[in-house]
Amino acid sequence: MSNLPQDLKHLVHEQWLRLRVRGAEQRLRERAIRRAIERAVSQADPRIRGLIGYRDLLHDAVAHCLDYCGELARQLPGPVTVSRQTWSQVPLLSAIFGDPEQIRWALSSSDCRDYLRRTPLKTDDCYAILLAQPVFRQQLGMEISGETIQRDIPQTTLSFEHIDVVLCSGDPERVRIKAAQGIMDALVGFATRTIGRQQERIDELAERLRIARIKQKVLNPASHGLEILRDGGIAHTTQFQIIGRQIRELEKEFAESQQGLSTLNDYLDRLIALLRQPETLVAARFERVRLDRMNVVRPEREHHGPSTEIEFLRAYSGERAGRIGLMVRFARDTPATDQEWLARAERHVNT
Repeated sequence: MSNLPQDLKHLVHEQWLRLRVRGAEQRLRERAIRRAIERAVSQADPRIRGLIGYRDLLHDAVAHCLDYCGELARQLPGPVTVSRQTWSQVPLLSAIFGDPEQIRWALSSSDCRDYLRRTPLKTDDCYAILLAQPVFRQQLGMEISGETIQRDIPQTTLSFEHIDVVLCSGDPERVRIKAAQGIMDALVGFATRTIGRQQERIDELAERLRIARIKQKVLNPASHGLEILRDGGIAHTTQFQIIGRQIRELEKEFAESQQGLSTLNDYLDRLIALLRQPETLVAARFERVRLDRMNVVRPEREHHGPSTEIEFLRAYSGERAGRIGLMVRFARDTPATDQEWLARAERHVNT
């Protein structure tokens, strides 16, 4: 027979524990939001801190951005083990690194070497984010059709440049957390640059308006008295009228460009509006490409010998394509030592 009072006591205790855990999680989230707000304000315009209630105004937009950036970080493929052995087994690695020796030097980034110096006795495996820029090039190449070699055939090749290995850590979850922070910084950066372009336009129009008004003052017939009755007076008056029309057009354009950005409060409102739609600033798409052994792009319907399809997650800002992102795993002894790195740098300097 069950003990009802004891069962109720146990149920209440479990509920209390759940609420306590939920409360602790909420407090951690609020602290993360506050930190993100202050980081965003420092990056955008520290003067925003002088506005009353700026944290409350930014709260929901920044919270939404944090969730969005966390989701993008979770989409990063991997971890993929990177080594000389896996280079020939993983088509994406073969496409990124033309030579397996390149892997060692890519993993010898300053971020990775700094991490290894700071944590000499940690785990044997390291994790990081590999970034690389896909580059599609048009070329003329050769193809074999039956027993015939065809020359000067238009082809598209894929290679990867600007390879970086960043956010190194011994914990893959920690890498994703740092990746989310990096995406958030990039997102705020794109937002401030978007606003900055509008501000640059305002400044440009203000300068054009200033110069036009100076010209108008110089051409003003009232300042020339009877001189404009001489030869060229009609042309002088016509120029004055033309510059007047230009000033009215510039004033209208200047007023329109200032809408929503004439005060610091306007700036904050504009920033919040952009952060409420983070997908318009930073996005990621999975893309697939089929390559042959020479990294020539092959449509799936074509048959030109062995080919392999690779898939990667690529960053976008609007329609502007960026680098691909991939979480990698590698052994601690894979990167070159500081001595080897310095020796390699000296060889490049002396060549």
